[in-house]
Amino acid sequence: MVTAWPVPVDELIVIGHSMGGLVSRSGCHYGQEAGLDWVRRVRHVVFLGSPHLGAPLEKAANVTAWLLGRSDITRPFADALNARSLGVKDLRFGSLRDEDWQGVDLDALLVNRTGQVPLLEGAAHYFVAATVTCDPRHPLGVAVGDLLVRETSASGRGCVRRMQFPLDHGRHFGPMHHFDLLNHPDVYDQMRRWLAGRAG
Repeated sequence: MVTAWPVPVDELIVIGHSMGGLVSRSGCHYGQEAGLDWVRRVRHVVFLGSPHLGAPLEKAANVTAWLLGRSDITRPFADALNARSLGVKDLRFGSLRDEDWQGVDLDALLVNRTGQVPLLEGAAHYFVAATVTCDPRHPLGVAVGDLLVRETSASGRGCVRRMQFPLDHGRHFGPMHHFDLLNHPDVYDQMRRWLAGRAG
């Protein structure tokens, strides 16, 4: 796309919602490894509700399928549930690399081999997280996040893995759900402020 663009491309801004944030991180990782020219042009990356540390719904699907697979009677239901795509299974722990899944049973119970992938060097990174509550520390907000992604996962602040977002490069919105992040005017305004180099 960069090569075919009608004018020279000096700067790329990547915005990824939900799994799109993981796809963009993975693309930048592999593009940098391969020495692809477009990666050097990425200046800003914005993540909207991206499950950097995983999504509880996929973890629940993994546990449910594992439990159903324990019995001959319910095993067909486990097989049906395990037929979900590899991309959806990547959401379990926020996997970005092929080696996170190579040589492992994809349907094993909560097996986490997800490696740390640093943020793309030379680009500014931002995250937007949402919760269904105004206060992200409210017990309901902590438990369900934006209904699909918890605030700690969207902000990359886990006990085992932690992403190094600068303090002023993250924003919480609430009450808001996962798909509100796609077209909410406050989210758009925040992105404009970041991209214009304004704090807050």
